[in-house]
Amino acid sequence: MVIRVLPASKGGIYTNTGTSQALVNYLEHEAREDRDPQRSIFFDQKREGIDSQEVQEHIDANVKGLRKNKPHFHSLVISPSREELRHLEGDEEKLKSYTRQVMDNYAQNFKSRHLVQVEGNDVVWYATVHKNRQYSGLDEEVQTGQVQPKQKKEGEQTHIHVIVSARDKTMSRSLHPDSGSRQFNYNAWLIKSKKDFEQSFGYKPEITEEQQRQRLDKQVNRLERVGLLLDREQMHDIGRSQNYSPDFWKKIKEVESEAKKGDIFTPRQAYERLIEKPELKEQKAKGLNKGDISPPGLVKSKGKFDHSITKNKNGENSKTEIDQTVEKSGEKTGKYNDTSQKFRPLRIDITPLIGALRFDSVPNTGGHATSKEDDFRRRVRRRR
Repeated sequence: MVIRVLPASKGGIYTNTGTSQALVNYLEHEAREDRDPQRSIFFDQKREGIDSQEVQEHIDANVKGLRKNKPHFHSLVISPSREELRHLEGDEEKLKSYTRQVMDNYAQNFKSRHLVQVEGNDVVWYATVHKNRQYSGLDEEVQTGQVQPKQKKEGEQTHIHVIVSARDKTMSRSLHPDSGSRQFNYNAWLIKSKKDFEQSFGYKPEITEEQQRQRLDKQVNRLERVGLLLDREQMHDIGRSQNYSPDFWKKIKEVESEAKKGDIFTPRQAYERLIEKPELKEQKAKGLNKGDISPPGLVKSKGKFDHSITKNKNGENSKTEIDQTVEKSGEKTGKYNDTSQKFRPLRIDITPLIGALRFDSVPNTGGHATSKEDDFRRRVRRRR
């Protein structure tokens, strides 16, 4: 489902700073190609069979309070996909009913702290159904010479055009869908309208492999903006191996969040997080806290690490695998023979690293201070 506000091009039929005559005539002409020329083809929130002259007069008269150089109306288009049109089985009445839902959402999406909520009946709008589309000079097929301009496109092309006034019925409030998220949340309008289509007609969209790849590419671009340069093909392989499940997309969001915090800063860490099994993640969440590095087989109790003990078939206490491993290593090294000895985590000596970062290790070059005294003098000069 594609729902959008068409841009108002200067000199074109969508120019919206003056009369709506050109746009209304165009919408009527395109809609009459496969219809009775005597039949009125516009509809609104409650009525059908509305004449084009009434549409133009009502839109052009509903402009009190608008400046001459400001938009007087807006043009919207509602384009269901071929799969969605097949699901509706070409029922035009269902398309009209859905258009009314979309325009209700359009009205209710205008928000203001000081003004009353706008409802569907408060908006002046008219719509018509078009069943064909034509190629334009911007289409790739025309530019490559495959088809001619104004040639009809093949397949199911049914869509709905809507012309809506930039003022409410009382002409006391301006309604501009391009005014920004403070007054009109464009994404919220689209999401609500798509959900309404699925719920109203029992439609479950089938997402193709290409659509999944496009979605994943957008996510990879977001990760690149936070400093994670990932291999796209490897990401697609990981996505396919997990069937692009909801858990996979959730992991990507978590990787992005942790990358912003600095917890993930290499591609390898990101890949490992994405292929991590849910059971292992739950183990980490329930078991080990930060700073707790006890190995499997050891239980932390009251600040001490105790060996866990299991029982064999005879009911006798038996040693765990970690105990056996410790004893075997003790036989070879002569250490850790006492299994009751506390487990001590391995400590890494970082003294050389600290020494490398000290002031004395800075190379003696013309661009650097050569001693602590020089550095002190330089700071004093800066303060002066």
